[in-house]
Amino acid sequence: MAVSDADRIVRDLCDKRLALLGEEAHHGNGRTITFKAGLIRRLVEECQYDAFFIEAGTYDFLHIQALLKAGQPISEDMVASAIGGMWANQEMAPLIPFLSERLEAGTLVAGGIDDQIGRGTYAQRQMTQELISSLEGPRQAECGAEFERHMSWKYDDAHPYTAETVKFILGCCKEMETALSRPGAAATPETQGQLQMVRNLERTFTRQAAAMSRASEQAGGTRDWSAFNERSRSMFMNLEWLLSQSPRPRKAIVWLATLHAAKNLEGLDADARHGISFGSYVQEKFGAQSFVLGFSALSGSYSIGSSARTHAIAPAPADSLEGQAFSNHTADTRYLDGSQLRDLGPKVARPLDYSWMTAPWATVMDGLLVFREETPPRPVTR
Repeated sequence: MAVSDADRIVRDLCDKRLALLGEEAHHGNGRTITFKAGLIRRLVEECQYDAFFIEAGTYDFLHIQALLKAGQPISEDMVASAIGGMWANQEMAPLIPFLSERLEAGTLVAGGIDDQIGRGTYAQRQMTQELISSLEGPRQAECGAEFERHMSWKYDDAHPYTAETVKFILGCCKEMETALSRPGAAATPETQGQLQMVRNLERTFTRQAAAMSRASEQAGGTRDWSAFNERSRSMFMNLEWLLSQSPRPRKAIVWLATLHAAKNLEGLDADARHGISFGSYVQEKFGAQSFVLGFSALSGSYSIGSSARTHAIAPAPADSLEGQAFSNHTADTRYLDGSQLRDLGPKVARPLDYSWMTAPWATVMDGLLVFREETPPRPVTR
């Protein structure tokens, strides 16, 4: 009996501690999302993975964890909101009740590894109102007003968004961190979670301040990868913190773009070689205990996140990695494991963002699943 590509991938991932499941950087790949959702079920049920982390804001997941620790119920809508609008599609939908049920049962933990704030989330609507309560006196109202303006993006000529605005918000964050860190204050799980939220806010606003400063100094040219690199470091700090919350080692699935998951970007013949990936930190700390799975396509179409607009994926040439994968191959998918990627050597391919680049791909990922035809995700219908 033939072994399927999915079976081979489960076998390769089953004994790892960290499974980094990549996707093309626009996050608009329906077949990839469907495959990953099914793979997660198998890794949890067959391989005893007990943590699910995703490239989404950490804040909503911290709120969910606080509710669970307090014995309060959570809803599937909360979990879907935490995952974020980028994946609000029919392909992701079956995973939501699966995760929610296991979160409620305490057999799985979930977390966001990003410090960015998603729209329509608890983080945007409620979080800062709760965090501001740690401040006293006039600062509570002053910081509250500025955070409210920022979260609803109510900037205008009278209240422009400037470097001084970011500096003010950062000052509020540091004051909240001090208040939440005072002796005795950080003893409860709820306060620990709030402290983690504040530290993430500090990192995202520090990065914004640095980007605004660089923008005022530069005029065009090649992409500045500083913000990408700083975000990679922040995501890895969140991963380490999330893993540290368990007294025993966890087996964690991490859902993110392959550009972030990559073990190393230095071998690329593209501008992305200047990026320091989240996956490079994982590789440095966990080595062979981790596995990076990438995805690509021979042809098809994709969207940008939840956008309804689709973009064509030009058919891959025969000498590309994707073309080689389907040479004399009739199935709808082709999985190339690490040894196959090494044997193929440097090839032109497009698993990162559907732009062609050449690399020794075994240094970027441990396995690559190529679809004969990719399709855009379908929006959730209400």
